[in-house]
Amino acid sequence: MSNRGKIALVMAGGEIGMRYSERKNGHTPEVTAEEMLQWLPPEMAEEIHLVDWSHQASSHYSIRMTSDLMDILNKLVIDGIQGIVITCGTDTIEEMAYLADLMWAYPQPVIFTGATYPSDVIGTDSSVNLYQALLSAKSQACWGAGVLVCIQDCIFAASEMTQESNYRRSGFVALDRGPVGEIIGEDVMLRRAPKRGKIIEGVTPAKGVELIQASLGGGERLLAALAMSSDDLPDGVVLAAFGNGNIFPAWIPSIKALVRSSVPVLLTSRCSAGRVVDRYCFEGSASRLFDMGVLNGGDLSPEKARLKLSVAIGAGLSGMELQDYIFCQR
Repeated sequence: MSNRGKIALVMAGGEIGMRYSERKNGHTPEVTAEEMLQWLPPEMAEEIHLVDWSHQASSHYSIRMTSDLMDILNKLVIDGIQGIVITCGTDTIEEMAYLADLMWAYPQPVIFTGATYPSDVIGTDSSVNLYQALLSAKSQACWGAGVLVCIQDCIFAASEMTQESNYRRSGFVALDRGPVGEIIGEDVMLRRAPKRGKIIEGVTPAKGVELIQASLGGGERLLAALAMSSDDLPDGVVLAAFGNGNIFPAWIPSIKALVRSSVPVLLTSRCSAGRVVDRYCFEGSASRLFDMGVLNGGDLSPEKARLKLSVAIGAGLSGMELQDYIFCQR
């Protein structure tokens, strides 16, 4: 039977598909795809094509697994699907949605959604988030907008959203920007179009990109361990540096070693709304790191920078071509 014109509902685990298990004495991913359909109006459920892909906690996912998910999404569109909703856990929804957005070239909407509380908890947001995500996937307003996240009555651009709280139903924000749209009743209203950079489709992102976060005098041994792994060097390294992009000076020998070994090293700020600024010229400052060949991550968060670097390496980008891709619009 053809799926042309339908909306695909792809199960990828998370709290939205969990309920309490007496046997396991805790919430586990036991809600079936068919049970989720019962949360919806019958006329909406009839328009859905189910893809029961995974019921894992989102903390179990990886870059490679998200890349496998992209293969499924691509095939759905080729088969005639007009929009896609993916239910997943809030732990990694920010990263999974952003990685998908970097590689999604079709106009059909891809909407990620999840829940702060499992479906059997009083006050759960499971069913309303699912319903609103499906409304968004059906809406012409979301066509051509890339990958979006629909949660807490809002529509966020995957490139802008971050998780501010793990226990509030309003725990997701887009710092300095706000959501791109919202759902009022059954109306999907997009107030602005997300700005997207270059889309690289059909690549396998590099899985060995590591992230090192600056802390007071910390991180030296972790970075040294990466640099000294001559037989197993990382594909790339992202530095979540202090403030403007400053690091502990003891990191410098390891960074030089990585750059000499042609490992891309990307500098970001660990500040939640930060960006790299090369204003200063002391040991370990951003300007000194750029002189060594470190790449500028601009205003990308460390987590998003890691994913963008992974896609770029998978596409074979290097040198200025790599820097231009990283530094262009999110």
